[in-house]
Amino acid sequence: MKKELRFFVAQELRAAGSDTEKKIEGYAATFGTVADIANFREVIRSGAFTRTLADQTQEIVALFNHNEDVILGRKSAGTLRLEQDDKGLRFSCSIPDTTAARDVYTNLKLGNIRECSFGFGIDDPDTDESWQKESDGTMLRTLRNVRLFDVSVVTYPAYSNTSASARHVVADYVEARMAGATLAADVAARKAKAQAAIDAHESWKQSAAEQRFDNDSEIERKRAQARIAAAKATL
Repeated sequence: MKKELRFFVAQELRAAGSDTEKKIEGYAATFGTVADIANFREVIRSGAFTRTLADQTQEIVALFNHNEDVILGRKSAGTLRLEQDDKGLRFSCSIPDTTAARDVYTNLKLGNIRECSFGFGIDDPDTDESWQKESDGTMLRTLRNVRLFDVSVVTYPAYSNTSASARHVVADYVEARMAGATLAADVAARKAKAQAAIDAHESWKQSAAEQRFDNDSEIERKRAQARIAAAKATL
């Protein structure tokens, strides 16, 4: 499974706790927010982390800059707590008393760090994600179920959408999936257009037939009236 990374300006990221028990808290991901990812868009559906959080065998860690040598917390150790709410995936990390962790905490308090990232994968692309074509032709990927590997506090500043999208790491198969979804959407659109034309033609044929019937009925009515008038004239 290829690990993907997503970077964004963190929601409610803050240094919390006390001097003796320092914590970092915030949202690792938010639901319903459409993000520009390379040449497509992406949105996380509410509840997308339910399965991975329920998996007791799934190890999830908190890192700094996705560096596995700078670990801030671990789910199995109880130092990293994760939960979903209506807004997204919220985390609370009790950081260790190490130089690296203290530096992260201090920089967070000073506002030098404002961004989060999370690493994830997709177990089954056929069921865990979906694609649709938007009105401007851009493909939208909806993440339905993801396997979370880590949440990271990162040093990158707030980039423009273009710069930020360049830092996202996308799985190799995604381009192929997007191409297939684009083709399927185009074929479906052509079929719908052709069916609409057929339906319009059938409606026209029906309307024309009804019009001919009405015309024929009017002609027959006038003929009947003429016969009645002729018959009365002979009386």
